Amino acid sequence: MLHMKKLFALFALLAISGIPTLAQHRDGETPLFEVNGGYTYMRWEVPSFAQPPSSFNYNGFNAGAAYNVTNWLAVVADLSWVYNTQGASNANLKSHIYSYLAGPRIYPLGHHKLTPFVHGLVGVASYHLHVPASGSGVTFIPEFNETDNNLSFAFGGGVDWKLTRHISIRLAQLDYQQTRALRADAVASGASPENQNNFKYSGGVVFRFGEK
Repeated sequence: MLHMKKLFALFALLAISGIPTLAQHRDGETPLFEVNGGYTYMRWEVPSFAQPPSSFNYNGFNAGAAYNVTNWLAVVADLSWVYNTQGASNANLKSHIYSYLAGPRIYPLGHHKLTPFVHGLVGVASYHLHVPASGSGVTFIPEFNETDNNLSFAFGGGVDWKLTRHISIRLAQLDYQQTRALRADAVASGASPENQNNFKYSGGVVFRFGEK
């Protein structure tokens, strides 16, 4: 939780520090269309019926696209694929989470050299679990696979720094994302179904096309 608060504080500082450079909108500042890709980190909250531990670290990739309707409003698609592998004590458990989200993004100060934004996204998160076969004879445990697709939503924001007319750097995109994985497993074990409240950081390169 402390780590999450520090990152959100950093995002706020970056946004505030850029305000003096945002004097006014100039023609050509706003691209018509943007695509982005880069790195994603997710801190995923493990359902209580499966604890310990309380959370896992996932690392992976993100990609997205945005159509800028105006200087301050865009429609975006945000995709991420993150992975986690546990050690021998957890039977080499491997899991990954694929998120497919879309929704509106708002640029409260428009598009400039430093461009902060906020968004609200909704879609599907797909949780996949793989446990390889282990043991032999009477101790043999067969391979286990599970896939669970459920509603997911996220809200957060970020900051882009324009390098050139066609390239920006996404310094940070910080999101709260809720997933709803393993609810049926919780019920089957006699526990109450739960949602997972997760933190996600993304960063990378943004390619800009056209002009508004």
